Amino acid sequence: MARRGALLRHEVAEAGSGAKSFHVDEAPEEGRFLMARDLARLLALEDQPALGPSLVVYRWAEPTISLGFLQRAERVLDREAVRAAGVPVVRRPTGGRAILHVDEWTYAACAPIDHPRLGGELKDSLGRLSGLVARALGAIGVAVEIVPERTPRATDEEAEEACFHRALGHELSVGGRKLAGSAQRRLARALLTQGTILAGGGHERLAEFLAGDEAAKARGRERLRAGSVTVRDVVGRTPDFEAFAAILRRAWEAEVDAVL
Repeated sequence: MARRGALLRHEVAEAGSGAKSFHVDEAPEEGRFLMARDLARLLALEDQPALGPSLVVYRWAEPTISLGFLQRAERVLDREAVRAAGVPVVRRPTGGRAILHVDEWTYAACAPIDHPRLGGELKDSLGRLSGLVARALGAIGVAVEIVPERTPRATDEEAEEACFHRALGHELSVGGRKLAGSAQRRLARALLTQGTILAGGGHERLAEFLAGDEAAKARGRERLRAGSVTVRDVVGRTPDFEAFAAILRRAWEAEVDAVL
C-alpha cells in the first residue's frame, strides 16, 4: 500500500510537469488518483503557464461516484446505500453534478487561459474542446450534436443532482440524448476541463445512491435511461477506446501545433 502511495505521488508530480501534451493511460486507474492528478496538472499550469496545454484520456478501475466541486455529499448522497454497495466517492476539481463512472472514457484538458485557441472565455474554451471530441467520435461512427449554450431553467423539477439527466451548453448528444458531459474550473491563469463520454451502460445506477425515497430513485433511474445514450448503443458493438484516443490525439496535437 505504501509503495502504491509513493507511485501515485510520483505520477501526480510527473503529470503536473507539463512534459507531455497528450497522454493516454494504458490501464484504468482508481478515482482518487485520477482526480488528484488532474488537480496537480491545473495547479502546475497556474504556477507556470509556459508549460502549455495538455490533455489526458483515462478510464476508471472500478465503479466510482464523483461529485462536482461545490456539491455537498450529505445533501446529494444516500450514505447508507453508498456504504452498503462499497462504492468509492471522490470529488472532482471541476463543477457539475454527480456521476457514477462505470463504462466510460474520461478526458481532462488543461490550458492557459490566454491560449489563443484552447483558452479564452468559458464558452470559447468549452466549445473548442467539444468540437475536437465530437470530431474524434464522428471518426469512429458516432455522429454527435454539440448542444447550444443555454441557461438552465429555474423551474426544473427537483434538484437534479445527477449530471446525465440532460445535456447543457457545449455538451454532446445523439438524437437529443446526452452522450458526453463536461465541466470547467478556472483559476487566474489556467483552466481545467473534465469531460466524460458514456462508452457503455451502468451510469444509470447512480440513482440508487442519491438521497431520496424509493419513488424518487425510480424516477431518477428512468430519467437517466431516457436522457442519455452510450457509444455502444450508437455503434452496436463494444467501442474501440484505442482508436478513439488515437484520433483525438491527432486532433489535439493539430490544435496545439497551430499556434507554434
